[in-house]
Amino acid sequence: MEERVIQLIKNEDKKNPLSDEQIAKKLSIFRENVTTIRNKYNIQNSRERRNRLLVQDIKKLIEEHGDLSVRKLTRLLNDQGYDVGKFVIGSLKKELEEIQEFKPIKTEKEKHLDLIQDETSSEKALKEKSQNASDIFSAFIGYDGSMKSQISRAKAAILYPPYGLHTLIYGPSGVGKSFLAEMMYKYAVKIRNYRENIPFYEFNCADYADNPQLLLTQLFGYNKGAFTGAVVDKPGIVEFCDGGILFLDEIHRLTPKGQEMLFYLIDKGKFRRLGEIDTQRKSTVMIIGATTENPESTLLLTFRRRIPMLIEIPPIKDRPLSEKLQFTQNNFMTESRRIGCELQVKEDVLKCLLDAEYQGNLGQLKSDIQVCCAKAFLDAKIRHKDTIVVRLDSLSEELKESYDDRLVRKEINDLIYSDIYYSPEDNIVYEQSAIERSKNIYDELDYKYEEMKRQGISKTKISGVLSQELEKTLSKYIKNVENYKFSLQEVSSIVGDKILNITKEIYENAKKSLPSLRNTIIFPLAIHINMAMERVRSNKGINNLNLKAISEQSPKEYTVAKKIVKIIQQKYYINLLEEEIGFLAMYFKNFQSHSQMNKEKIGLLVVSHGKVACGMSETANTIMGTDYAVGLEMNFQDSPSSMIDKVINVVKQIDQEKGCLILADMGSLTTMGGKIERETGISVRIVARADTLMVIEAIRKVLWTSKSLDQIAEELDIKNNGTLQTKEKNNQELKDKDKQNVILCLCITGEGVAKTVRNHIRTYLEEDLKNITILTKGYIEGEKVENIIESIAKNYRIVAVVGTIDPQVMGYPFISVTEIFKSQGLDKLQRMIKRHNLFEENHLNEVIKSENIFVNPRYTYKDEVIDNAINKLIKDGYVKPEFLLSVYKRESQMTTYLEGGIAIPHGYTELVTKPVISITKLDNPIIWDGVNFVDIIFVLALNENSKKYFDELYSIISNKSLLSAIRSSQSSEEILNILCINTKPVK
Repeated sequence: MEERVIQLIKNEDKKNPLSDEQIAKKLSIFRENVTTIRNKYNIQNSRERRNRLLVQDIKKLIEEHGDLSVRKLTRLLNDQGYDVGKFVIGSLKKELEEIQEFKPIKTEKEKHLDLIQDETSSEKALKEKSQNASDIFSAFIGYDGSMKSQISRAKAAILYPPYGLHTLIYGPSGVGKSFLAEMMYKYAVKIRNYRENIPFYEFNCADYADNPQLLLTQLFGYNKGAFTGAVVDKPGIVEFCDGGILFLDEIHRLTPKGQEMLFYLIDKGKFRRLGEIDTQRKSTVMIIGATTENPESTLLLTFRRRIPMLIEIPPIKDRPLSEKLQFTQNNFMTESRRIGCELQVKEDVLKCLLDAEYQGNLGQLKSDIQVCCAKAFLDAKIRHKDTIVVRLDSLSEELKESYDDRLVRKEINDLIYSDIYYSPEDNIVYEQSAIERSKNIYDELDYKYEEMKRQGISKTKISGVLSQELEKTLSKYIKNVENYKFSLQEVSSIVGDKILNITKEIYENAKKSLPSLRNTIIFPLAIHINMAMERVRSNKGINNLNLKAISEQSPKEYTVAKKIVKIIQQKYYINLLEEEIGFLAMYFKNFQSHSQMNKEKIGLLVVSHGKVACGMSETANTIMGTDYAVGLEMNFQDSPSSMIDKVINVVKQIDQEKGCLILADMGSLTTMGGKIERETGISVRIVARADTLMVIEAIRKVLWTSKSLDQIAEELDIKNNGTLQTKEKNNQELKDKDKQNVILCLCITGEGVAKTVRNHIRTYLEEDLKNITILTKGYIEGEKVENIIESIAKNYRIVAVVGTIDPQVMGYPFISVTEIFKSQGLDKLQRMIKRHNLFEENHLNEVIKSENIFVNPRYTYKDEVIDNAINKLIKDGYVKPEFLLSVYKRESQMTTYLEGGIAIPHGYTELVTKPVISITKLDNPIIWDGVNFVDIIFVLALNENSKKYFDELYSIISNKSLLSAIRSSQSSEEILNILCINTKPVK
């Protein structure tokens, strides 16, 4: 494996190296393995490998052309084969300028001035020291822009001998006053004008505004007996801060007496503790004050005169857009690191955030970004998407209502012209490349199509809405793509010579009839033609493309497109779908489009004895508005082999390369999945239940989710209390519950290979194997595999079989050796182990009752959920009336939100009469703690002896498949069955 990783890196495109994730996908291994191998051989990550070459090319271009704008420099580098955005290039260029790696070409006059102004070596050393310390302020956004003057004042205040100048920082709340004070302290430490280990104290005067005497005692200390309760002498912050810096936030909250004591300290360097009369103490301290108020109206004139350095920080609305963008970038990057996932932030979201005015400044901006990221995270989880996309819908209603893309300022459009990605790995921020932007148009339309379809909007209305979206989106896209000058060589490297030649011929033929057609169409059209060819190869059709409407709206373009499609088909021997005429017509109008493709779906087959399956399928299809489920009915006289043959024939017909899910009410069929797979080469999963509700649920999951065959089968099986063909029967489980759990490694070539498999499993799943032993067996000697398994099953409880050949023994899930050495196989085994452990011991039916499960009530606020659940518990005698108040007290003290859209509100244990758990499952998530949304709420009324219930519940809600099954449940009985599978009887 190491050699393959190193070889891939060796042969990669040096200008666009492979990330660890990309390498892992190519080799079907874990990303962590790639990272480990890289580190072992001291190989840099993809960004570092690219930047080595990129920095050299940036230097060459600067030396050749002089100082270039970031936009122009990015364009030149992309012409050379890089796929990078302005942000990356701008950051590298700035770094090179700071370390003076290159200088713009200078005139002779400028060179002469350089000689005149050359500094002495001692001056240079002093300047270098100051510059190094100044790097501290680079963390303050705008330090070399709009805040340059303020930063210069801050430096001067610290540098002024002997102990700096007292400083007042003022400006609205949330603009960074405290942060600047902290930077000043760090600068003081770095510049070493102060003694080593100088103290720095931050004190918020607002915390003691209601008790002026306590405020003064905190600052200046007090003597024993100064007031009631002063039983010992206590020094104050001023005393502790001798020789250092004291930062007083909200300094305007100081009383006039407090201000007088402070300016006496500033004047004389002396002060008295409260209660002292004769004693005077000394403290040399630099004071930095901060206030949100007008200093002239809130501070005494005598006090103001003693603070020579004033620094005003303006509100965010008065800062340049480029700095506002930096604040936005930083906050999204913070959320990306917190979530641990890459964020894709849509272009219109960034424009909306830049266009908004924030009364709360950076604090409000941070809060708005946290909320929209939380919504996007929840949306991705609900839709089971790996990518977290922050869309306009993720923003607050107030922000969305204030945003109109037609009114966005030109300077914002110039600054933001694509989506931006934030990756927690190495703190990377990058723009979409032009190539990704062209593809993302289609993804966005897909998302809107699925969203409207999910809402039950008619196809006619969907078609109309998407047509409007196409015009708006693609009109904007054409402006962006024309800013990039793609060479034909670069286009060829993306789509291949054949597609490029076809595209050029389409353009040249169309231009004869449409003289105004611009050659900028070649790049996006080539991408589309490439995708069209893939659709043809995959037998994919196109939905919702109204050819008649297109021909009526663009008759000339449609006629030209029809003629060209015929020429291309005859010349290149390719079969383009008729709908491509409509697409070409839209392209010829300088709009690019993509209609929802009929994506491959998992086949769904319902099988029964007698005339049942077809009726169930027809009913379910009618309810769901589709004809997707297929029924197959067997005669009672059919032999098992003839039934299998019938199933195989239908599976071949309905397979769409995504596998087939079979719902069967026939025990003889539930063990035949392996045979069907071998005969057809099609992945098959069989659930041993077939009723109308199950068929409806299966249709919903197959058509309206992006889940895999395994995930759907597992979730349906959970609802069916574990009847999947790989589960043991309940009576067998009861008989075996005292046996030791094992994974059986069974290899045809002997026990040696089985031991290798065992070691591999142990290496990657060590934490999951605490209660499970791995047994190894070989059957090369000729012993029947059924006998081997039967012998082991007498003494052990077999959780799974891993081997070279499927033994096809009913009741034991199988994973092949080939599969187990891939990440997918290990994931599959890990799910089997977790599921096995999850239901081995379960006592939840002792505390969960169907009458305390509430499904899809129309609640909007959390207090509705809490009040309803707990009032029911009070009525039934589970908790005392005071329990409700104790829950609200807990909510005010700490968040009860859990990752994954779950909340677990709970109260004081002494108010619980009898342990119970109440469950509320919502259709529409509600805001829980001001940031996070939840749709499943577990009200825990547990006492100190209820640890086992909480542990069991937590194990279940940590299982994504079970959570998904709960979310799709439509009754309290369904949820009760999911949570209490294999539960122990109530004593």
